[in-house]
Amino acid sequence: MKRFSQTLPILPTACVIFLVFFAAILPAPAENLQIVMPKTAFVGDTVEIHYIFDWDSDFFSAERAASLGLNAHRLELNPKYAFSALDSENFALKNVLLEKNGGQYTLSLTIVPWKAGFLQISGFDLGSFITFSHPKLEAAPFYVLLEPIEVKSLVQKTGNHSFLPAASPLILPGTTALLATLAILALIFFGTLLFALLHIPKIVRFLENLAYLYALKKNSRKAIKKIRTLKSDSEKIFSDKDFAETLEHILRDFLTKRFARDFSSVTTNALSPLFDDLCGGNLDAGQEAIVENLVALFSRFDFVRFSENAQFLSERENGGTKERKTLCEKSIQIIEDFDKDENSDSQGEKL
Repeated sequence: MKRFSQTLPILPTACVIFLVFFAAILPAPAENLQIVMPKTAFVGDTVEIHYIFDWDSDFFSAERAASLGLNAHRLELNPKYAFSALDSENFALKNVLLEKNGGQYTLSLTIVPWKAGFLQISGFDLGSFITFSHPKLEAAPFYVLLEPIEVKSLVQKTGNHSFLPAASPLILPGTTALLATLAILALIFFGTLLFALLHIPKIVRFLENLAYLYALKKNSRKAIKKIRTLKSDSEKIFSDKDFAETLEHILRDFLTKRFARDFSSVTTNALSPLFDDLCGGNLDAGQEAIVENLVALFSRFDFVRFSENAQFLSERENGGTKERKTLCEKSIQIIEDFDKDENSDSQGEKL
C-alpha cells in the first residue's frame, strides 16, 4: 500500500503530457500565412510579399470572370491604390497580383523599401482594392494586415560607410523632354559643325563679304554724317568756295575708301574713264546714271571754286531754296545710290 500511494502523484503529470502530445499531432485550423522573398531585405531591393489566406467570396467566379474578359485564376490589381501618405515615403509599390486556388487566395505585392528598420504596411480593405482596380467587380470587404518586414541598410549589405542616409528617389518632371531637347540641340550643333568643315572656303568667302559690306556701310554713314553736319553749319561758312571745297573733299574721301583708289587728285573729266576701268568696261544703265550725277556735281563744285566771281545761286534765284542745301542733298543721294547698287541683284560688277 505504501508503494501504491507513492505512485499516485505521477498519474496527473502523465495525463497532461499525453494531452499535449495528442493536441500537437491533430491538424490545426488553417491560418493566414505571409512569405517574404528574399528573407533578408535591404534598402532599394525588390521585395516580394506573398500573403496566403482563405476567403469565402464568389466575386471571382469563372462565369463572372469570363463575362468581364478576365482570368478566373489570376487578377492584376492597380499599384496606384493609395494605402497612406506615410507608406509612399517608406516604400514604392510596383506590382500587385491576386491568385485563386479553390477557396484559397494568394496576394502578391512587389515593393521597393526606402528606409531601414521595420517596415509596417498599413492595413487595407482588399475588397476596396479590387473595386478600385476593376470597377465592375464588387467584392465583399476583407481586411488585410501584413506583418512588419525588417529592412536592413546598405551599410550592412556593402560595408561601405560613405553612403548617405537612405531617402526616397527625387522625381524630376520634364527630365525626358529636357534630355530629348539636349539631344536635338547636340545633333544640330554637330551637323552644323560638319557642314562648316566641309564648306570652309564658301564660309570664308561669305564672312569676307559680310565684312566688306559692313565696311562700305560704315564708310557711307560717316560721309553722310559729315555732309549733314556741314549743311547745319552752312551759315558759319561765309565763302561759297570754301563750302564747295569741303563738300567735294568729303565725297572724294568717301570714294577713296570705297574703291581703294586715290580720288583726291582725279580731275572731274577723268572720273568717267576711271569708273569704267574699275568695272571692267561694263557699266550698266543704272551705274552710268550714278557716275553722270557725280560728274555733274563735281563740275558745279569746280566752277564755284575756280571761277573768279562764281558763287552759289541766291535764295531768290533758286526758287526759295539755297543751293548749298540742294548740293548737300544731292551728295547724300549719290552715296545712297552707290549702296543700292551694291545690294542689287545684278550679276555684273558693282560700283
